[in-house]
Amino acid sequence: VETVLFYLHRLVAVGTKSKHASATYRYLAYFSSVTLSRLECLLGDYRASIAALDAIYDPAAELVAVGEDMKSPEELVNGVFPARLSLTYHAGVSYLMLRRYKDSASILGGICLFMQRGFKTGQLRKIPGSEQFNKLFDRMVALLAILSHICPISVVDDAIANVVRDKHGNNLSKIEAGEEGYEELFIFACPKFVNPAVPDYSQALKPGCPAIPYGQDAYKLQVQNFMNEMSTYASIRKMRSYMSLYTSIEVEKLASFNDMKVGEFEAWLTCFKHKMRQLERGTVVTSAESASKGVVKGVNSKQDKVGSAMDIHYFVTGNVVHVDEAEKARRFETFFMKQIQNNDDILRQAENIKIEMH
Repeated sequence: VETVLFYLHRLVAVGTKSKHASATYRYLAYFSSVTLSRLECLLGDYRASIAALDAIYDPAAELVAVGEDMKSPEELVNGVFPARLSLTYHAGVSYLMLRRYKDSASILGGICLFMQRGFKTGQLRKIPGSEQFNKLFDRMVALLAILSHICPISVVDDAIANVVRDKHGNNLSKIEAGEEGYEELFIFACPKFVNPAVPDYSQALKPGCPAIPYGQDAYKLQVQNFMNEMSTYASIRKMRSYMSLYTSIEVEKLASFNDMKVGEFEAWLTCFKHKMRQLERGTVVTSAESASKGVVKGVNSKQDKVGSAMDIHYFVTGNVVHVDEAEKARRFETFFMKQIQNNDDILRQAENIKIEMH
């Protein structure tokens, strides 16, 4: 693992830090960044996984010659769909594990919407390795099912939200009823984490040594970390559901609804705000055509800003909790983009109609 990391870092450095690097080295650097991000995610270093993509999202990066066109590094990577899919999936997992739920839902929702359209038109079936696309699509939908429950603010398109409900409605119902469902979804959706340590072969060769599958420790550790984080969300969802019914309510009364003592519940009020406070990555849509394909121009991680994933605002004065619904931002561009896509679908269907004149 150390050797692979060394060469990936070297390829990225040679292609991005040298002003006179050839086009070949720059190509290698940007696609090595995708592979490096994937490897860091599999090793469980999620911050390094996101930071590895800075070379691609660097706004100061020079354009790369692709045939007769000049493209940005992000456009270059997005032009190779398997690379774009790998980047998006592992970035989505990393954002989820870093508790950046809005970023994770946004990036996974965009690629799933594009893939859903690609499956309908048959465009994705023409790409080599397309048999793996359905599996990754199902994994990302499972991740979105988790995010739909732990992130109050919805940032996913309605079409993908319907797919999430159709595929994982039973699991989501179990979670709503207080049963366990997060672990099953995460085990299905997560990548196969790897252990960077070299196995102790001397111990494994000793007679009578139990057979322990190498690499399972890393996998089980990440699942355990995820479940530890999810263990608090049942109480948070219950608390939020009651607060959304009131504009003001006494702390003692709200604590009794949640079957807690007042002293314990006051800590949960702070916990809710803490859990929903997270870094957010800015994005800039490059064009209407790019937006319809789920492609957005990213900003490197140095420009991350602190935001909140809460859909309600609340504060405590004395012994009373005051609740105010968050202002909903009107997104007119979503409506227009849907109508443009619908018109394109109708025109495509009309062009395929064969008219016979007698």
